Amino acid sequence: MTRTLARLSGNLRGVLWMTGAMASGVFVDVCAKLVSADIPTAQILAMRAILTVAAFLVILMFVGTRQVRTRRPYAHMLRGVLWYGSLFCVFYALRQMSISEVNAYLFIEALLTVMLAVVFLGEKLTARKLAATLLGLVGVWIMCAPKMNGFGVPLGVAGALAGAFCFSAQTLFAKVLTRTETNFSMLFWPQIVAVVIWVPVGVILWQPAALSDWAFAGGAGFFAMLTNYMVLRAVRVADASVISPAAYTALPFSLAMDLIFFDMFPMPIIFVGAGLVVLAVMLLDFKGSAKPAPSADEDEDIAPSVSTKQQADARV
Repeated sequence: MTRTLARLSGNLRGVLWMTGAMASGVFVDVCAKLVSADIPTAQILAMRAILTVAAFLVILMFVGTRQVRTRRPYAHMLRGVLWYGSLFCVFYALRQMSISEVNAYLFIEALLTVMLAVVFLGEKLTARKLAATLLGLVGVWIMCAPKMNGFGVPLGVAGALAGAFCFSAQTLFAKVLTRTETNFSMLFWPQIVAVVIWVPVGVILWQPAALSDWAFAGGAGFFAMLTNYMVLRAVRVADASVISPAAYTALPFSLAMDLIFFDMFPMPIIFVGAGLVVLAVMLLDFKGSAKPAPSADEDEDIAPSVSTKQQADARV
């Protein structure tokens, strides 16, 4: 299996990892949406952060603190703010719309990443990427138009779009951090940031939470960790502007979750706009081989005894 994956181009391996991340990510949305409507969004994030940090501390007892040592503490802090800022916006939007609608609006994240990667990471802006971005923006506009009152954007839609921007920015930070940081540290430090920021806010707004609410908050944390781990594996081997469009696979996954758990179906116009966005993805070039970001200990959180350099061709 590893040898088969190693034969694929870096960009294609990244796309496969990102697709898996989207399949996991919809379960974050399901868990967040199943939390009682009486629980404030900030409290959900606080509950999730508490449970996630507790799990990480237990793991650290076995793997040691070496896994969370970092050379870029401020970058981790900013990424943590962006990560949980994105979650707040998305969880807020999920309170007002279906999972598939929220994920359709989040498709703009890939378009933002294409532009941000060009500006901040120096990735090449080709005519094909530019055309794909413009076409994708048209698709996003079509999805937004039915919900707009003149030029006013409903808060749920605004939350989803703001969440897309924050997620795009944290994806770029992840691309940079993979050069020196382990996957474990990149998953750990944002949770510490979340505890510092969201627990005080959650305490102020606190409402009684049932055991099921804690379970769903914990489930959201688990699937979010799994999702972000796969995203980190993706950005190690592929260009950020290439793997992000794989996030569009979240639409069929979220449609299935809406039907199974909530018996919901989005407005038909969502499919028109999403179809244009998918067409935009097809314009992007998935060929070539992206060089993995160098990191002397990048996979030690999974297999400390295996040399990362020896596994360079097998990283996915």
